[in-house]
Amino acid sequence: MDRSLAEFRAVWERKKILREVYTEWYKEIAGDLMADAGKTLEIGSGIGNFKQYFPGVISSDIQEAQWLDLCLDAHELPFMSGSIRNIVMIDVLHHLSQPLRFIYEAERVLMPGGRLVILEPYPSPVSLLIYRIFHPEPFIMNVDYFKNKNTGSASLEHVEHREPNQAAAYLLFYKQKEQFEKLFDRRMAVIKKKLFACVLYPLSGGFQQRAFIPAFMAPLAKGLDVLVAPLRFLLAFRCRIVIEKL
Repeated sequence: MDRSLAEFRAVWERKKILREVYTEWYKEIAGDLMADAGKTLEIGSGIGNFKQYFPGVISSDIQEAQWLDLCLDAHELPFMSGSIRNIVMIDVLHHLSQPLRFIYEAERVLMPGGRLVILEPYPSPVSLLIYRIFHPEPFIMNVDYFKNKNTGSASLEHVEHREPNQAAAYLLFYKQKEQFEKLFDRRMAVIKKKLFACVLYPLSGGFQQRAFIPAFMAPLAKGLDVLVAPLRFLLAFRCRIVIEKL
């Protein structure tokens, strides 16, 4: 087993509060998926937790592991066009060197009406400060993923960014949303954008830090998440994007 995956698995088993956080996220993701017939693919499955809550998913990662179904590169998906009903990505988009190339691939393999659900970090004023202090992966805000793109072009000459960029989803679907809409006009549409994870998630410490509250206080933190919901634009640590192929 890759050492980093082993470490993540150990954290998952040790931190009940982290499992509570992700269980809620998995339920919400499952609710966004098209429930009719068709394959659901998870890209970047890592230690394979989502499959515990959505057993029918095809789990995959760029690293091989015995609990995964496939080893693949998200930029070149090994599926026939129009053969996948849903694609799920949890904390994966910001690791891709060419996010737009992946989205073209997702468009290709999804059935009409199929959905791509992406969960990623979000740089709100509060979360950006905390991320920069405690998280090793950067938010690089000056990347233009749509540079030199023509409307409707499927060129693979994409902007490439080798290091992880936690700002990828924010740039693609918030700051540069008009470019995304223009490029994928009448082919792919963002049907939902949600900001969330204001209190419980940061207090859980995630996979990188120790928990700042004991697990028995999780219900209180969940209640605070509800109370501060109107301030998500200031406090949110995460965003969830749902894209539908037209």
